[in-house]
Amino acid sequence: MENKALVAVDLSENSLKAVDYLAEVMSCHPKARVTLLHVIMEPSPDIVIDEEQRKQRVEQLRTEALQLMEKAGERLTSRGISEERIRLLIQVCSKPVSVAELILHEQKNGGYDTIVMGKRGMSKREQFLFGSVSSRVVREARNCAVWIVD
Repeated sequence: MENKALVAVDLSENSLKAVDYLAEVMSCHPKARVTLLHVIMEPSPDIVIDEEQRKQRVEQLRTEALQLMEKAGERLTSRGISEERIRLLIQVCSKPVSVAELILHEQKNGGYDTIVMGKRGMSKREQFLFGSVSSRVVREARNCAVWIVD
């Protein structure tokens, strides 16, 4: 049986803790596959009016994300997960699609058994006002386990 895990990676320290936790758990599963997913929020045309500047900003964010993803991949390989079992995926999110929706869509379409995320560290008040990607994923995920690492 092949285990497939989707790890949502952002710029937070808890995100890298989630990668480390997954590496410890999955390193003993020789058929496990790991996809590291990073979502780039495309700048709004209301904020960055010039389309060329928006494209440049997305490319800059993509470069930064790739560096982060490579670092996360190195953390996995250093704990025994081979490079052949690791996939890096960067998606661009534009409104009205949310980060949580993209994660859930990828989980469903990719047939992942597990979603792994770091807790973002919001206060209860901030979660109430702004929502939480991890909270939404936990509420709406179907046919998979969701690990939230704090």
